[in-house]
Amino acid sequence: MASLGTYAYLNARLRAKLGKLLTAEQCRAMARAADIEGVYEALRHTEYADIFGNLGTPLDIRRAESELVWRLIACHREVAAHCKRSIRRFIEELMRKYEVENLKVILRAWNAKEEAGFIYRGRVSYEIPVESILKAATIEEVIVLLEDTPYRKPLSESREKYKKTGSLFYAEVALDKELYAATWRAIEDLSPPDRRIASRLTGIEIDILNINWILRFKRYYSLSLAEIIGLMIPNGLQISEDFVREVYPGRDQTSLMSELLTGIYVGARQTPPAEEETQALHLLEALLREVYVQQVRRALGGFPFTIGVPIAYLRLKSMEVSNIVTILNSKALKLPPEEVERNVVGL
Repeated sequence: MASLGTYAYLNARLRAKLGKLLTAEQCRAMARAADIEGVYEALRHTEYADIFGNLGTPLDIRRAESELVWRLIACHREVAAHCKRSIRRFIEELMRKYEVENLKVILRAWNAKEEAGFIYRGRVSYEIPVESILKAATIEEVIVLLEDTPYRKPLSESREKYKKTGSLFYAEVALDKELYAATWRAIEDLSPPDRRIASRLTGIEIDILNINWILRFKRYYSLSLAEIIGLMIPNGLQISEDFVREVYPGRDQTSLMSELLTGIYVGARQTPPAEEETQALHLLEALLREVYVQQVRRALGGFPFTIGVPIAYLRLKSMEVSNIVTILNSKALKLPPEEVERNVVGL
C-alpha cells in the first residue's frame, strides 16, 4: 500500500485543482472575443484574476506571459514538494522542459542578432545568464556560459553543424534529445505501476515530436534516412527507428503522413483542408495535441494512487497556459476568431 501513502494527500489536492481548469467553452469564448480586452475580461473571472486584473493594453502581453510561465513553474514545484525522491526527480524533469524551450528562444535571438520575442528571465532549474548569452560573440562563448548546466554538452556536440550551416536546427534537436534522455532515466527509477504510466505518456510526447520532425524533414530538408534516424528521439510509444526505416523510403508527403499516423494517432489522419502545406502541418500539430490531451485524460480514469494524476494535472495545466498565450498573441495580431479557435487545444 506504499502507493496509497505516497499519493492520497497529493491526489486529493490535485483533483480539486483539476476542477478549476478552464473549460473548453471558456477557451472558445476567449477565442471568439472581439479584442484582447475581451480576453482579459474573461480571465478576470478565473483563477488568473490576479494576473489580469490590472492589464488593459496589448503592451502588457509580455508581462502576462512571464506571470503565466511563473505560475506554471510554481505548479510543478508545488507538486514536486509533495513527492518522494524518484517521483520528485521525474516531475523536475517535466518542469525543465520550459527551461529548454526558453533557451531555444534565447539562442534564436542571439543567432539572429535581433530583439527577442518573449523570454522568461526567472530561474527554472539552472542559472541561465540570458543577457550574457545575447551579447556573446561566438557559439563557443555561449557554451562556456552554460558550463554548469546540462546544456553545455548538446551544444558542444552540435557546434560544428552550427558553424557549418549557421542554423540552430541541430542544436535544438540536441537539446531535446538531452532532455528526454534525462526524463527517461528518471522514469526508469519509478515503481513499476508509475513507470508504465509515465513511459506511455512520455512516449506519446516523443512520438508527436518525432512525427512533426519527420514530416518537416521531408518537406524542408534534404536529409538522408540515416540522418533522420540519428535525429529521432528514442523511446517513442509507436514511432520507432525500425518503423521509420520501413515507411519512410519512397513515400511522398501525403502517404508518409498516413503511414506515420497509426494506432492512437489514426484520428489525426484527416487533417482539415489548408491553403498550403505549412498550414496543414500546423493543423496536424494541433490535432496531435488533441490526441495527447485524450490520453492524458485517460490516465485520470485509471487506478487513482499512481503518478497518473500528477502528470495529468501538470500537462493539462501546461496546455491551459499555452492556450491563453496563443489567444492573447492571436488577438494582438488581430487574427479572425475562427483561426484563433483552430489553434486552441480543447481542454
